Amino acid sequence: MTAPRPLAMLAALAALALSGCVLGPTKQLSDFKKWEAAGNLGAIEGASIDASCAAGGRASAECAQLAEIQGRACLNLAKQEAAAKAACPPATDTARRHLQCAATDFDAARAGRQFPPDQLDQITEMRARALYCHASTLARADGLAEAQQAGRELATLSENPERDQLAASAALYEANTNQASAAERCSAARNAVKLADRGLQNSPSSELQQGLNATRDHATSVAGSLSNCSVP
Repeated sequence: MTAPRPLAMLAALAALALSGCVLGPTKQLSDFKKWEAAGNLGAIEGASIDASCAAGGRASAECAQLAEIQGRACLNLAKQEAAAKAACPPATDTARRHLQCAATDFDAARAGRQFPPDQLDQITEMRARALYCHASTLARADGLAEAQQAGRELATLSENPERDQLAASAALYEANTNQASAAERCSAARNAVKLADRGLQNSPSSELQQGLNATRDHATSVAGSLSNCSVP
């Protein structure tokens, strides 16, 4: 029997590697969907996404879906720790872990541009919420960069009352951060008022209306405590 030709052997190895790269994420995606349907969010969060996704395959549809499903699982686990009607969970180690997982995964999910525009917007909104809520579990100086990033990402989306409430809260976070300069705090307070006003003008639900009014009042109070910082 003659030995396989080198080129034929290389081709066979390449085909095997390609097959493994495709089947890995595909099998894991099937598992994630089963766990999600069963409400087993902990299993999804605890799983390491297939290594081929980190090795250059994250632009594939399977890898993007894996990251999006894991991100949603992590965000929902964080929400489960929150009190009724609270925007964010308390500052526990588990909440921080869930929110960091969500922010990281949603960013990875967007990387390959595998989702339609409306779903990409939803993923960006969920990432912004994860960033803001993670910032709220930290000391203000430590969480400022994440709150600012949440605001920047929300600014890329079309407006609606829920997004405006989240963006106004992120701006208010900066306004309340003493480590920021007075000018930065004033600008952030004014922006929070502007965003809250915009949300109030877009027919929010009664619950959102209360939150927007509370955020506006708080931002107005912060502006009033700063020198030469008035709001309309």
